[in-house]
Formats: sequence, structure tokens, C-alpha cells
Amino acid sequence: MEHAQNAERLRAQLADFWGKPVRGLPRAMDLMSSMYLTASGHDLAHNPQAVSVCLSQCTATADAYRTCDVWVAPHSMAERIASHPLVRHPTLIAENLERTAPARNGLAYFPTPVQLNNLYPVHGIAWHLEGTGERLAISVETITATHLVASRLPPQMAQSTKLPLAPYCPNGIYTLHEGRIAGCGNPHLFGAPDPVNALAVVLAFWDLRAPHNRDSEGPDNTDASEDALTVFQHTRPDHGSKKSGRGRKGQRQSPGKRRIRVIREPTHTPAPPVRPADTTDNTVTVNGIPEPNWKEDTLRWGVSMRHQNRCPNPHQHRAIIEAGGECKPVKVPVKAHVNGPKGRDVDPRRTVRIVPARD
Repeated sequence: MEHAQNAERLRAQLADFWGKPVRGLPRAMDLMSSMYLTASGHDLAHNPQAVSVCLSQCTATADAYRTCDVWVAPHSMAERIASHPLVRHPTLIAENLERTAPARNGLAYFPTPVQLNNLYPVHGIAWHLEGTGERLAISVETITATHLVASRLPPQMAQSTKLPLAPYCPNGIYTLHEGRIAGCGNPHLFGAPDPVNALAVVLAFWDLRAPHNRDSEGPDNTDASEDALTVFQHTRPDHGSKKSGRGRKGQRQSPGKRRIRVIREPTHTPAPPVRPADTTDNTVTVNGIPEPNWKEDTLRWGVSMRHQNRCPNPHQHRAIIEAGGECKPVKVPVKAHVNGPKGRDVDPRRTVRIVPARD
């Protein structure tokens, strides 16, 4: 349920980033301007035609996020996408996208991000199909952590680019039309995959989300491998959804809800190979005696100390350190608790105390 709420929050924050005006223009225009500058070497404001195209793209993308279907990918899918033949092959052949796409507007959230070589981790992908037939165009976005987007940009450009006030941000924007795929800006400076690889990630997700029922007709043929969860619609990027309100007649309004599709993990986790009973592979032995298997034989153990030094800003710690700041640890009380696999007995011979760091 937590991942479904995070995916809905990501959808709402990106919809605001692309569509909500700030001083007359959506915040995404700053990102588009930086991408345009890295590709052309010119300021976007000096090209009225390009400004019009970017504004139209912002509007269309915001509308797509407001109506898109949302998926939560399983943890195992990140590794399988990174090793998918479509992603690893240098060329890509995209066939009938209208028939292949699970939805015309879609967003996939990866709780475990996709790692592609030395690029920024891909926490999400989004696509938007516009038109039909020969006039079909597909827009693709790769989404990464916001604090990473500006780290490769020139210092002056990094300071002038206004990014969303949210954990995630688009770092690659691509369009495929009439067999030609193009991206906005220099993807290397934004830690994003090149246009072909970005499209390959989307197609790999489309392929992996439907490992069963491939003979079924229609775009939505994976109900057997997905769980549909209903979460409160996230309407404000910073304060969460407004779960209560009153209409014109004073009647309490019910909060809006959205359907989030969670792909089941076992569907994408290959079964372990069956080994003969007498095999000793991966078994540690000492003097011919097998050592205990940690996963099967470990008991729980008690932790008795009451204090521990911890970071006062755990959610912003990484961003503060990368910006050159410092997080001095503070001593906080920690209740006595038990660690180890749940459902096991407690080992009375093993105790652990959390020792505070020396001043």
C-alpha cells in the first residue's frame, strides 16, 4: 500500500510540475530551457517558435499525467529491465505501439530503481501516445531523484534551473514520430539514457509486465498478475491529499480516489533451480561438517541499550552531504527491541547493545 501511495504522489507532483503555473509559466519550462540550451547553445526565450512548442508540450504532458494509468513495478523488475534484450541491444525496432502499449498515458514507478551503466537511477518512466495510425507520436520521460539532476550541469546553469520541490524529477524527455526519435537537450548532462535506450526501457517494461496471458486479446490482459489498489488522490504536492471538505450546501465531500496497479512480485521472480538432494553446492563445511544456514537457522536477538547517535535530517541527509554540508549526529532514545527474522525464537546467549559514538 505504501508503494501505491508513493506512485500516486509521484503522479500528482509531476502533473503540477508540468501544468501548474508559477508566475505565468509552468515550472517545467525552466527545465525545458536548460535542456534547449545544452542542445542548441541558445536561450529558449530568443526563439518564440520553440517557446510555443515547449508550452504545448507542457500542457499535453500535464494532461497526460492527470489521466494516466499508474503501475507499481516489483523490486525484481529493475534488474530484469537493465538486462532485457531490448535495453542491451544497440539497435531497436519498435513495431505497432498502439497495440503494444498497456495504456495511452501511463506511469510506472520503480521502488527499486533501474540502474543503467553510470547514469542516474531510473525511479520511474512515463509515456504519452498522441494521434493514431501514421500520425502517432509517443513521448517518453525518464524520472530520477531531483537532487541529482543539476549535479552534472555547469554551475551557472544548475543555479538558474528551477526544479520541482519534490523528491523526483524528469531528467530525459524524448519523442518518437514517423520513425524518428529525438530528445530534448544533451542527455549526458542530465544523467539520462539516450533516446533509443529510454524508449527501450519503456518497451521492456511493457514486455515484462505481461509474462502470462499473452494470448489474450486487448491491451489490458494482465489482471491475473496485478493487484488493483484504490488510494486517496494526491492533490497537493507538499501537503498530501485533502481528505475532507464541504460543498456549496455545507455537505461534506468525499475525497477523490485513484486506482493504482501493483504488479505481483512472484510473477517476475524466476523460480530457483532444483538441485539434487545430495549436492553440496553453496554449502560451507568445516572439517567435513556443514555450517548452519543463516537464513534457516538464525534466531532473534535482543537489543538492550537505550540511546543511539542518529542524523537529525535523515530524509535530506544525502542531499546535504552532496551539497557540502554537515549533519552532526544527535543522541536519541532507542527502546529495547528484538532484531532478526520474525517468527523465530530469541537466542538468550546473544545480546547486542548500541554503543554511543565517542565525543
